[in-house]
Amino acid sequence: MKKLLFIVMAVMIASTAFAQFDLGVKLGANYSYIESEEFDFQTYIAEVSDLQNITGFVGGGFAIINIGSFGVQAEALFSMEGFSVEGVVEGGSDVIENTTIRTNYINGVLMGRYNLDLAVIKPYVTAGFNLGIPIGDPEVQGEDIDISNFDFTKMGLAIGGGVKLFDMVEADIRYVKGVTDIYSAETSEDEPTFANVIRLSLGLYIF
Repeated sequence: MKKLLFIVMAVMIASTAFAQFDLGVKLGANYSYIESEEFDFQTYIAEVSDLQNITGFVGGGFAIINIGSFGVQAEALFSMEGFSVEGVVEGGSDVIENTTIRTNYINGVLMGRYNLDLAVIKPYVTAGFNLGIPIGDPEVQGEDIDISNFDFTKMGLAIGGGVKLFDMVEADIRYVKGVTDIYSAETSEDEPTFANVIRLSLGLYIF
């Protein structure tokens, strides 16, 4: 038992010695939207209503631990997300145009990372989890939408990739697929409502 413990500790110490630690900051843009087949609970939104994306700011910090080609990446991000609704009420008398829900989030991200170690340009792919915690109350712009049954706290699966240049900057694209239903009320169809994000960002390594 003591020998096994010694071997495990030796492996951990050796791995730490060869690990590379990186810290940085990133800025970018979100293209966020929701997936939902059930909006009948809002009687003034017809089934033909279109769910549109909105654009918002994202920024924060990241830390990466790399051992060889593999790594673990953690991020803390401030993010502006939401969705927009366009449609016509049954009867055609009222039109909903650019009715938008905006919510500010703190996102905690944890992902695995695989790096291709080339000379100047180093491509990488990532996959993991994104937890979004809303800050304050959502902002409704346009026609009133009842948001009392929405739970904007959300969990998503994140996949993406990018390139690291000269060990100084990186460009990243990521898709976050919502896996938790953000609408809590019971409806006739009981269709889930998922929040999704496409995220583009530039990162600067500071350490």
